[in-house]
Amino acid sequence: MKPSRLPVSLFAPSGRVMDTQSTHRGVEYLQELGFEVHNTHCINRTHERFAGLDAERIMEINDLPKLVSTLGPFVALAVRGGYGLTRLLRMIDWDSLAIAVDQGLQIVGHSDLTALEIGLFAKTGRKSFSGPMLSYDFGCVISDRSAFTTQYFLKAVDQSSLNFSHDQVSPFQIPEDFKAQGVLWGGNLSILNSLLGTSYFPDNSLIRNGILFIEDVNEHPYRVERMLFQLLQSGILGSQQAILFGDFSSFQLSSLDNGFDLNACIARIQDELKSIGSSTTIFTNLPFGHCRDKLTMPVGVNCQISYQNQTFSLETL
Repeated sequence: MKPSRLPVSLFAPSGRVMDTQSTHRGVEYLQELGFEVHNTHCINRTHERFAGLDAERIMEINDLPKLVSTLGPFVALAVRGGYGLTRLLRMIDWDSLAIAVDQGLQIVGHSDLTALEIGLFAKTGRKSFSGPMLSYDFGCVISDRSAFTTQYFLKAVDQSSLNFSHDQVSPFQIPEDFKAQGVLWGGNLSILNSLLGTSYFPDNSLIRNGILFIEDVNEHPYRVERMLFQLLQSGILGSQQAILFGDFSSFQLSSLDNGFDLNACIARIQDELKSIGSSTTIFTNLPFGHCRDKLTMPVGVNCQISYQNQTFSLETL
């Protein structure tokens, strides 16, 4: 007998689906896992590059709290990322979303969904989950489907927890033992930077001494470095206990780079942190982002990280 699980209601707040077959596979897979899947019609919405008109997409977000009264606690799983949420932020009913989260709403997605998740945390202090989405993660062909991704998604939505250990995640420069507790927050680096200076970026009182996780795709290391410098010069990076680098991929180096790569970028940021007297520790190779194997990361939740005996651990408290 399949396990009894929270219902899943799909929502499509960003880019339109290019491959509807992948979404149909994703729905079938979720059903195989024991989820009852709702709102599948949003898969077919299109307007320009978006998954429907702005009015349709904002209505879908603002209707999420109403679903709690009919479905009870449920998972709002994003269909895909892309671009589109930035247009909608000022129209979101944040107070109603906060009440819905308190009643069991669990928002899950990554990439462009970072705007919604970080906005929710900044506006209300409520949590969400930066994790897989329907199309790319659950809708891929069976041979490409990740048991790792599914495992940590189920742990997040079934138990609202994360407990991860791995020997491939390691400090960038500091090899000795490390331990820290703080609020875990972050997501897509480009989206985080786009929120700086707005009311949708968390106040320092929420993220000071936190644990920041970041990822991005199609961003050359010099652009990654530029975004990191913006966070550094805004006082964000130096106030963190740790920065966890996830997957940064799908960029191409050229002869112009002349040895400059992502490691050179990270090394420069680490040196800058030291020069301002910050003890922020950088870790790399976190399995998260636009990659096959990804954790489901709770946003706005107190967590503990440690690095002992050459093993990295991350767990919710």
